[in-house]
Amino acid sequence: MDCPSSADWPKELTGDLAWTGADFESNTDVFTDKFSSQDIEELNSAIKHFQALGLSRGHADPTTFPLSQGLAKRLQKVTDHVYNGRGFHRIRGINPSAYTDEECVILYAGITSYIADQRARNIDHIRDRSRAQLSQKLSPLELAKPMTFHTDIDVGDMVSLFVQSTPLEGGDQYLAPIASIYNDLMKRDPEVLRILSENWYWERVHRPGPNQTITRTFNRPVIGFHNNQLQINMAVTFLGANPAIPFSPDAPQLTPERIAALNRVQEAATRVNLRIVPEAGDLLFINNFAVLHARAGFVDSPDDVWNQRYIMRLWLHDSHKGWESAPVLQRKLDETFDLSPAERAYWTKDEMDKVAPGMRIKQMGISANPDHD
Repeated sequence: MDCPSSADWPKELTGDLAWTGADFESNTDVFTDKFSSQDIEELNSAIKHFQALGLSRGHADPTTFPLSQGLAKRLQKVTDHVYNGRGFHRIRGINPSAYTDEECVILYAGITSYIADQRARNIDHIRDRSRAQLSQKLSPLELAKPMTFHTDIDVGDMVSLFVQSTPLEGGDQYLAPIASIYNDLMKRDPEVLRILSENWYWERVHRPGPNQTITRTFNRPVIGFHNNQLQINMAVTFLGANPAIPFSPDAPQLTPERIAALNRVQEAATRVNLRIVPEAGDLLFINNFAVLHARAGFVDSPDDVWNQRYIMRLWLHDSHKGWESAPVLQRKLDETFDLSPAERAYWTKDEMDKVAPGMRIKQMGISANPDHD
């Protein structure tokens, strides 16, 4: 179903993606697997095997990071949960403090290679960087402030997160499926859905070379149907609704009607969301075309790194089971998975910090374009 007009849209969406947080609050085991001690031994052996090969970390895959058939099949089931089920899944049981930074990167790259056969250019290292007193302006991702519901823009259809450590307070994750947001708005304010299906003016910064930036502009909707699924591509920063990151002076201003529509989406997401309390070692996989995510503000320890929020992120896509992007959304996806294993910058946090943001470009194996709020 690709509906060109909102007048043709269904009154209600059903299926595994039409859940609310109340469906899981009393039984988080439904979306959680846990690595056993035997699994951890397998993973540790795979790390050693990979290191012995002397390859760059982007080469970690099922041939270089070998796991038993049983564990491999369990990891492959995550792919089905994300694409054909509820749209997210969690795995627990890893102790990040038992590994070096390099081993954590290899472990992350190796595990994700069983879940999706395409991985993005680089692993991101997400934490509050305000204490570092850096000269460059920090993005919301790099601050301890709350983040509203959004998807990662123009990247893969799966977002993976690997929790290295958690803060003293806060930092909870929130998930909300667009199917349930749609159902909520269809009952309360269906006009919002029509507004979201209109073409909106977008701006995104692109970095073609060292210390070079250009502004890319788009005219495209926020939501659209494809293959019987509703998809969303939304982050308010790129729609002109983040006062901290204003659009170009000559860009069209958001109308009050559209500002209200974005607010209604946030309110609906808050009504249907599931709160997830992260633990160190968690691996979380989210359908980025169907499930919005948000984050609570947090407070880090001033001196204990294991009580400071630090999360690795890697975008994924599986060419066999993954979603096609709705054509109407005009996602630009050709710059996420375009590098060979040898070219990917699967760096550690310290290695990444040595490269100034203005120098992070494709030639270094890095995608440094802003991707969400």
